[in-house]
Order: sequence, then C-alpha cells, then structure tokens
Amino acid sequence: MIPFASGTPVELTSVLGGALNTGALIGFGSSFEGVSLGGGTITLSPGIGGVLDFAFVAPRAGTVSSISAFFSTTVAAIIGTPVTVMAELYTAPAASNTFSPSGAFVLLSPALGPIINLLDVSTGTAATALPVATGDKLLMVFSINTAVSVLTALVGFASAGIVID
Repeated sequence: MIPFASGTPVELTSVLGGALNTGALIGFGSSFEGVSLGGGTITLSPGIGGVLDFAFVAPRAGTVSSISAFFSTTVAAIIGTPVTVMAELYTAPAASNTFSPSGAFVLLSPALGPIINLLDVSTGTAATALPVATGDKLLMVFSINTAVSVLTALVGFASAGIVID
C-alpha cells in the first residue's frame, strides 16, 4: 500500500466550466497546490513558480488495483453549486517529467456544498486495473470534478492510498 497525505490544507478551484481548474499534488505529508489542469498534462519544473516533484517511482512492475481517498474541509463557505472532489493518479514514463491522467481515479462522495461546513468529509474507494512498469512515475492529483461557471474553491486536507499488486 502507498499512502498520500497533504500535510497542510490545499485549495482546489474550478471556473469557466472546468477550463481553468487548479488542483493539488499530494505527496507523503506535503503538497503543492495551484497546479493548472486545463492542458491535460502536468510537467514538473524547478525554480520559482515551477511545479514541484511529488511523484514516486515504481520499484517493480505491477497493477494498481485500488484507490481510496479522503477530503476534509478546513474552511466554511457557501458556493453556488455542489461539487465533487476527484483523486486521480497521473503517470509518466521513467525518463519523463510530464505526467498524464491515467484513468485510475475515485470520485468522492457526498458532493460538497452549496453550504460547506468546517470539517465536512467526502470519501471514496474504487477498483482499478492500471498497469505500472518498473520505473514509471506516479503522481496523486486532487481536483474538483464538477464543471461550474463561477469560481468555486474548496480548502481542506487531502489524503489517499493505492494498492499495487
């Protein structure tokens, strides 16, 4: 089992029907938020303003057979539309820093909003069948899965776990 935890609260945003969504990369007790998800891929880059590396390298080949995730709000808010949080693995080949959505994801329930209270919780577990090669890099990304027309933000703790058989 591989665990992921944000450490501190992260902000997930959605606006313009999902075109300008930002998510958070979740590591092992640390996180990086504000990552643009509109382009479909995430490229890690050093330096000021760059997307930091929260990926891990698969030490052996296998199959990601399960993904579970948890999101707990740390800021109360009123939003226009209930939104669903998604946790998804992004993958990159061994010699790459560009990650793509793998299709291994879980949608958390219940949806959050329109009234969000402090410590509202959304969870989920999904079976997956994602093949992983030795050296593949895996990155856990949390985001809002609901397309909304007005800016919507969720702030909270994010954690997840995967099983590689």
